[in-house]
Amino acid sequence: MDANELLNRYAAGERDFRLANLRGIVLSPIDLYRSSDAPTLRLANLNEHQHRPYLIGANLSQADLTKAHLSRANLSKADLSEANLTGANLMAASLSGANLSGANLTDANLAGAHLNWANLSGAILPNANLIGADMSAANLTKANLGDANLSKAYLIKANLNGANLKDADLTLASLKDADLSEAQLTGAELSKANLVGANLTRANLCKANLLKANLRRTNLTQAYLNGACLSESDLSEACLERANLCKADLSKTYLRKISFNGSHLSGINLSGADLGGVDLSRKLLTGINMADALLNEANFSGAYLMEANLSGANLTKANFSLAYLINANLSNSCLHETDLSKANLSKANLRKADLRGANLRGAILSEADLRGANLIGAILPNGTIYRG
Repeated sequence: MDANELLNRYAAGERDFRLANLRGIVLSPIDLYRSSDAPTLRLANLNEHQHRPYLIGANLSQADLTKAHLSRANLSKADLSEANLTGANLMAASLSGANLSGANLTDANLAGAHLNWANLSGAILPNANLIGADMSAANLTKANLGDANLSKAYLIKANLNGANLKDADLTLASLKDADLSEAQLTGAELSKANLVGANLTRANLCKANLLKANLRRTNLTQAYLNGACLSESDLSEACLERANLCKADLSKTYLRKISFNGSHLSGINLSGADLGGVDLSRKLLTGINMADALLNEANFSGAYLMEANLSGANLTKANFSLAYLINANLSNSCLHETDLSKANLSKANLRKADLRGANLRGAILSEADLRGANLIGAILPNGTIYRG
């Protein structure tokens, strides 16, 4: 069936084109073809609706549309379930409310397409071009988007539960309030993405790049973030309970009002992070890097911080009572009015630390390096106040 026959039959009222052979059909407003077989869009009247072919509500389920040219076509509410759209050109096409469940869109060009409210559950989209596509409120449950380009795409309130986004490019994508629970995002590029309020429960983000991402109020419960880069991201009010953050880079992140309850933090990089008031009591934080971090009023009571790097950190009024800080680096840190009572600071580096007004009652300081430290007003291990 060629384009004229299809459009004439549609104009006559026919809507059922199930199983139709439409391979390579041209419904785009084009004049020429490039040597690559990709269409050259007509420059004149390109945005006028009368030049946009439409098949609104047509039934094209299981149709063969391999390498079809459908750019700017109006396929709103069309049924394209299980259709073969491999290599199809759907650039700027309207597919709002369309049914694309189980459709094969491998290598398809959907840049700038309108897919809001579309059903793409179980759709096959590896290597698809979805740059700037609007997929707001779309159903993408268990869709395969591996290696797809979704940069600058709109996925606000989209359902991506169990979707495969491995190595996908989501740079600057908007995923506000999206459901990404149990999604596969290993190696995905999410730098500067907007994930405010998104649900990433049990999502796999191992080695994903979330540089400067907005993760405010994001639910990352039981998420896998091993080796992920979250540097300079905003995680305020996010939930990281039982998340795996082993060897993750959270340097210079904003982490106010978050929960690390039950999370794995070994080898994590929190240098320069803002963790004011965070509760890390009784946590295993051996070797953790918190250099230059903002940790004022943080709770480290009973925490294991052996060989931790806290140099230059702001630890004003923090609670380190009963903490293990053996071989920890606290040089140049601000421990003003910090509670270090009964803490084990054996062999700790406290050079030039500000310990004014700190509570060291019962602390163990054997072989600790206190050269250049300011202890004015501090309560010493024996209970006396250091006057200088």
